[in-house]
Amino acid sequence: MQKITKLLNTEYTRNFFKLFSSLLLAQGLSFALSPLLSRLYTPEDFGLVALYMAIAGLLSMVATGKYEQAIMLPGKKKEAVAILKLVLILSLAFSAFCVIILLFFGHHILQYTPASPLGSWIWLLPLSIMMHGIYQGFNYMANRMKYFGNMATTNLIQHLGINITRIAIGWTKYAWNGLIIAQLVAPVFSATFLVRKIFPTIKTEYAETSESLIRQQALKYSQYPTYNLIQSVTNNLASSLPIFMFTSGFSAQTAGLYAFGYTFVFRPLSLFSQSTLQVLSQKVIEDYHSGKDIYPGIKRLVLQFFNLGIIPFIILGIFAPYIFSFVFSSTWTEAGRMIQILIPWLFMVYLTSPLSFIPELFFKQKISMFIDFISIALRFSALYTGIYFNDVYLALALFSAVSFLVVGLSLLWYLHMARNHKKMLHSQP
Repeated sequence: MQKITKLLNTEYTRNFFKLFSSLLLAQGLSFALSPLLSRLYTPEDFGLVALYMAIAGLLSMVATGKYEQAIMLPGKKKEAVAILKLVLILSLAFSAFCVIILLFFGHHILQYTPASPLGSWIWLLPLSIMMHGIYQGFNYMANRMKYFGNMATTNLIQHLGINITRIAIGWTKYAWNGLIIAQLVAPVFSATFLVRKIFPTIKTEYAETSESLIRQQALKYSQYPTYNLIQSVTNNLASSLPIFMFTSGFSAQTAGLYAFGYTFVFRPLSLFSQSTLQVLSQKVIEDYHSGKDIYPGIKRLVLQFFNLGIIPFIILGIFAPYIFSFVFSSTWTEAGRMIQILIPWLFMVYLTSPLSFIPELFFKQKISMFIDFISIALRFSALYTGIYFNDVYLALALFSAVSFLVVGLSLLWYLHMARNHKKMLHSQP
């Protein structure tokens, strides 16, 4: 009992539950509303928003160069603020660049790229990119400053905004896709909230940030656009490949069924992984700089996640089609069958994603980038094989198998790096 009380009183546990409870409430609301949304929107609607978010996600990463991840690392506050300012400048500049590209080449983009099903929705992408950059920059700054309460509130605002917009537009049966509108409206509110809470605490440093300090920090953390950006883009592209390839190789309906099923499972996954990643990364970085052994805590976390998740994943793997048919109607039974095939990969993602910051901590981004290149090549080959034989189940089975292999090997690599850090500490006089 004393051990449990001691665990609950630790800063790590308190911060985890701040984020976890907000995500639990927010994701629980989304989960509860899923049966209604599945009846307000068609698989094609979900396929369209999945395509929009995949493209917006890739471009948003390019916009900031992943510099927002470096906000956690500087020892001095003014240096972290300089990186935040860099992120905001890059986001605004890239969004303006996208507007110019759409003005001159929008027609050709819609005609010759996978973005063609979006039509006029493509014009919302620059705004989505800009809002994502603002949100990410201030979210990492809040994480650095341990403002986990504000981060928790932001999670609630974002998911409330998404779901209210989805239902309002879906219920009124407007011709435009409420799923896409929701993905644009929610970040506006959540980013505004974060800016109002965080900016007053950094206003002085922000005003005094010089161009030379921004350039200095940009150069110091140049590994982020050099390695982390490429790695993040390839990793995101690897996850989004089914959306792009199912849309063009099969149909938007197939892509929508996949996206709906994937999202249904990913929601509870993100409850743990996102909260744990944000809190654990902050704690591990502190321990690392303090010369403490980080391996025991990381190993314990993986084992706890395994014990906690193995039974729910087995149940979902067996009964997914029945669950989807009962909860969302028979229209979505096929999405449940897809999830059955993807369960091994999703379980490995559940175990590994909270540790995704480990390569950055040890400056191993180059190796991580190489692994992602291999991953995207294998996943593309798997999906292409299924499309070639016109068999979506074959495509999913091969995709799940190679993804499970790559993510599993990544987990072993993360643990290996943490264990080597332990040996290095013990070898020091």
